[in-house]
Amino acid sequence: MVMSVLVVAQLLSLFISNGKCLQLNEEGKTETLSVVVDSKTHRQTDIIQIIEPPKSVQDSQRLKISYHCSDNKVFGIEIITNTESQAKKRLFHRAWRCKKTKDINRVLTVKAHFPKRYAFKPDIFQKYYEFLSDTKIRVWILDEWQWQTAKRHHDAFMRAFVKASYLVEYPPPFSRPRRNFEDVCVPWNTQLLFDMFLKLIPKCSHEEDSVEIIKFPAVMTGLPYGIVRTFQPYKDPELENGRRLMLQSPSFTLSVWLYVLEYCRDGLCGIITRIDKMSRYLTPLIFLTKDGSFHIQITQPHGQDIAAITNFNVPLHQWFRFVFTLDNQMWTITFHHGSGFNKTFETSFRIPGSVYMNDTEGLMVVGGMEGMSAFRGYVGQATYYRNQIKQPTQIPFPGPQHPMFELQLSRREDKCLSFLQWTKKRLRVYKLRRLRDEYKRSSFQYFATIRQRTLNQISRNDSCLYLDAPAPKSYRILDQVLRRFRLASDISDSSLKLIGSRLFKVLKKKIDADVYRTGRLLPVLKQSACLGDNDAMFLVAVILNNGFLVKADEMQALAYLMMAALDNHRLSFLAIGNKHKNGLDTLPLDLEQAYMYFKYVADTTREDREKHKETDVLTESIRLTDDANLREQTDEDGDVFHWWIHQAKKGVFTAQQHVARMMFWGTQGLKRNVQAAVEYYKMGVESKDPSAMYDYGVLLMRGQGMKKNVSEGLSHIRKSAEQKNPEALNALGWYAMNFGRNFTQAAAYFEDAYRHGNPDAAFHLGILHLHGNYPNKTADPDLALQYFSYAATRNQFDAGISLAYLHHKGTPRSSRNIEMAVEWVRFIAEKNPHLGLVLRSGLHSYRHGDHFLAMLYYMMAAEAGIEVGTFNLAWLCEENKDGTSSFIEKDCQWRNYNLSTRREHHFVDSYAFLKMGDYYWYGCGGQRDADKAAEFYTLAASKGDPQGIFNLAYIFEEGAKIFPHIWQKLRIPKYQQSSKFEILHHLYSRCRDSPKTEAYIPCTVSLYRIFLRKSWQEHETMIKITSFAVVLFLTIGSIYFLVFYLKNHVNEHANYADVL
Repeated sequence: MVMSVLVVAQLLSLFISNGKCLQLNEEGKTETLSVVVDSKTHRQTDIIQIIEPPKSVQDSQRLKISYHCSDNKVFGIEIITNTESQAKKRLFHRAWRCKKTKDINRVLTVKAHFPKRYAFKPDIFQKYYEFLSDTKIRVWILDEWQWQTAKRHHDAFMRAFVKASYLVEYPPPFSRPRRNFEDVCVPWNTQLLFDMFLKLIPKCSHEEDSVEIIKFPAVMTGLPYGIVRTFQPYKDPELENGRRLMLQSPSFTLSVWLYVLEYCRDGLCGIITRIDKMSRYLTPLIFLTKDGSFHIQITQPHGQDIAAITNFNVPLHQWFRFVFTLDNQMWTITFHHGSGFNKTFETSFRIPGSVYMNDTEGLMVVGGMEGMSAFRGYVGQATYYRNQIKQPTQIPFPGPQHPMFELQLSRREDKCLSFLQWTKKRLRVYKLRRLRDEYKRSSFQYFATIRQRTLNQISRNDSCLYLDAPAPKSYRILDQVLRRFRLASDISDSSLKLIGSRLFKVLKKKIDADVYRTGRLLPVLKQSACLGDNDAMFLVAVILNNGFLVKADEMQALAYLMMAALDNHRLSFLAIGNKHKNGLDTLPLDLEQAYMYFKYVADTTREDREKHKETDVLTESIRLTDDANLREQTDEDGDVFHWWIHQAKKGVFTAQQHVARMMFWGTQGLKRNVQAAVEYYKMGVESKDPSAMYDYGVLLMRGQGMKKNVSEGLSHIRKSAEQKNPEALNALGWYAMNFGRNFTQAAAYFEDAYRHGNPDAAFHLGILHLHGNYPNKTADPDLALQYFSYAATRNQFDAGISLAYLHHKGTPRSSRNIEMAVEWVRFIAEKNPHLGLVLRSGLHSYRHGDHFLAMLYYMMAAEAGIEVGTFNLAWLCEENKDGTSSFIEKDCQWRNYNLSTRREHHFVDSYAFLKMGDYYWYGCGGQRDADKAAEFYTLAASKGDPQGIFNLAYIFEEGAKIFPHIWQKLRIPKYQQSSKFEILHHLYSRCRDSPKTEAYIPCTVSLYRIFLRKSWQEHETMIKITSFAVVLFLTIGSIYFLVFYLKNHVNEHANYADVL
């Protein structure tokens, strides 16, 4: 009996056929090759293979099959592939019967035909196409009794013992052959369309495998704030398939530039972190430690974390770069630092076990995040290379023109350091002088003499050049401040900052007295900034950025903004966020960076408002064009304020409430005075008014302006709640939630207050649903989002911040919406009292007639991005009293009107829309743009401004083409859009009927004019004939009366002669 065994050979196996060795063809790739060999003769009894398998296949491909059958069997061929959806697709299959053959193998040539969808390139008849991958040519031999079953289940290759498989390539759609129509008659127009379509090859959108996650230097303050980035799957199927295949063996590179000011104070500080929506850590995590080394952490598939610490301490106060690569189970980090970045340190670590990373999941955070503080310093640039390993030598250093080098942080710190050394020595000199004078006045002459000799020795050794030497001219104002400064102990950073603050107050008084001295005082302002005063840094940045009485320098201005932001200066945060939001002053448009800056100010707004500094005021948007609102502004000596005081003391409840709130919040030009406000709140309590009892109860519970008394405060709030005051109901719910931890009772109070429309209650209901504390309900972020939205639109600050947070992070049923998140955090941030003080100073200067000083203050507000600041600055520049606009290097009027119109529609004044419409209609930018002019006039008209309606009608009359969507925005009925007259009639009628009475006469005249023009166009001939007849009649009549008059005159003259 002949015994047969199965031998399976892979790739490099050799087989005998026709006396020759069968070797792997260079073009084909043999994946599987199986034969049956006789155990006695060691010869193949069954064999099948492709002779010279091709590297790639296409339609009508000729394939040679070599086969040998030991008995009557069935052999076949099939070509299979994977589609974009990873579904198996059989492109071609054939089978034949095989009779018992002799020792010589037989050869069969077959021509493979594929479905037209995959055989030809896309054309007008076949527009849809797919990319194919993992294409294989498979041949097999089966016994006849197996064939029928295999035929039904389409699994002949799997059942066969003798088989061969070859991995080949399949051409992409537009590399496939063109469809041939030679055998059919195609009309010429169809052939023309077919030829045109062949030229219109669609192109995939460009997808970078390297992503700049930080393009412009960002400030890291050591607080839990960072810049979030997300990555989307590739649109290109081949790139996406490659990415998915690397999830279990990830490869990527991170290149990051840092400028570290100090090592982490507590635990770990975030540099690069990745988290999912549940705030769980993902791969990779890079932290800075207390000693300046890097803590690198990798998360494995089963949740286990593997961490390692580098044995290199990063340098301080200089730029350095680190390149982090993860190649499957090995990570490597390389540092470049020193002068010219010529020093290098490299370390690596092999991770035990597998690593999983999907960069499309979760968020990548640069810096800090919730629960993790950032390091303190700057991130200059960061690039993420997806699915590829880059050697550090392959990543070039940025040029000297890169913003992180143009900021000149190290040079600025060195200059500041030398100035601070002079300041410290000068402080010691004045301290020695005071001690000397004190000992001279001392009655203990003997001990005083000994002490004096010691002081003289100290002064000769350390300060001999400074004791009597006058201060340099540029330091004289500072020297006066130092002379008055009493140094209690050793010189510290806080004492230097206090000196800077005092110096800035002196300079501010000088600028308020004469704003034209600002240019000369700029060096002294820089001294104050060097001493650590953030307000001075911000003012220097504003002056340099706009060129206010000096030459503009945007990069130097940005450096001062970033230094102030590093110390958590609110206005500087707003300014940098505004620049990133709008892409201003060389900063790129980057909403994620803008969110980080706005978010910090928004988070601190409520705290800043609750501090109740007397210098703080409520942020009020008072436009200089609003005369009615300007008249309501007052101060402690104003007539309006005294009238309100008089009414309040007479017992008028509304006056008592109004005065109390003006003093408590610092509105309408008043400074905050909590103690005085409490007295007026107390007057309102006597009237048993629920609102007054609530306000007074809250002040008692907080101890603001009076001694804290929680029980009495709760008593007043409960009395107010008994009268169904929604604010009091919400307060009782808040107390039950935070102190009683009774969520059931709290929810009941919140629901009752919410039914009465209280936004605070809506916010607290959102908090309960967000954290799963609502009774008998699980956490529901999407429901919380609805409550936050309701409260935020009614000016509830905390709800606005929470709404922005959920939009930024995303919820289970809502994706991330960075645009909405940025708008909400900016809206809350602009309520910060630091900004209110700047606006109040500008308004105060304007009301006292100093327009140039008002321009400076509104310039500061505009730098922070608040709309009313940009509007008022643009209006002052337009007024240009005494030619003040010429002292500002940058364009002042049009730039700020344009920035004002970029805000949300309901924030923008219609006057700004009108000015920008004029800008484009009259070609102030060098060329007329009627389309943009029409858009801006339409925006003004949509706010009910008759001037916008009139201007739109005017340019339409002048022949400007207005697109239909303009009329739709203005809600002009379609039947009136059919003719020019109907549209003009609608516009001028709406203009005439406007509540603004000054529009009545011009709009009425224009309305009559178009009626007359229409009458002329419709009855031109009749009007001409009638006009001619009237003129002829008047002419004949005039001649007749003239002749009659002359005749009578002659007769009268003759009669008079006869009489004589």
